[in-house]
Amino acid sequence: MQCVEDFDFEAMNSTDLLSRLSSSRRLRVRLIRNSERGTLLQASGLLWLSSHVLTMTATVRDAVCPALEGHGALVPLQSDDGDFWMFIPDVWDALNEAGSCLTRFSSGRVIYVSRYDFHPDRLVGRAVFRIPQLPKGPLFCTPPVVEALSGESGVTFKQVWQPPALNEQIPKT
Repeated sequence: MQCVEDFDFEAMNSTDLLSRLSSSRRLRVRLIRNSERGTLLQASGLLWLSSHVLTMTATVRDAVCPALEGHGALVPLQSDDGDFWMFIPDVWDALNEAGSCLTRFSSGRVIYVSRYDFHPDRLVGRAVFRIPQLPKGPLFCTPPVVEALSGESGVTFKQVWQPPALNEQIPKT
């Protein structure tokens, strides 16, 4: 999937994509059907547009919507190629910077995380999120979303963090 107009590219590159869109201004996209070498790409209900959003067909939207509800915004896209949707997850401050391995710019802003550690108590009830340290970085999905999307072709998940054992998550009283 690819943005069509300059506005669409600029909106996707902004740190607050949702504020750039409105009910009267949808992101315009087109479906890419062939690779750069001209070979036909495999069809999938999940489409690549950017690392910080989930882009999907209406069929996938209907299947995964219950797992995503309350964790971000589901936005219709404008396309001549079909009925497509984009899910923009909430930014959630769950990263434990002290326990993670971060690379920073000289300004202090995070450029890369090579090892993630999260605050387990901040993930309770979270299904999918982005972190403020990398607002246009990867999406983090918890098991309900992974399960809802795992049947789609062309999608893989990489486990970046193993939560502590359940008895370690519950504070002792």
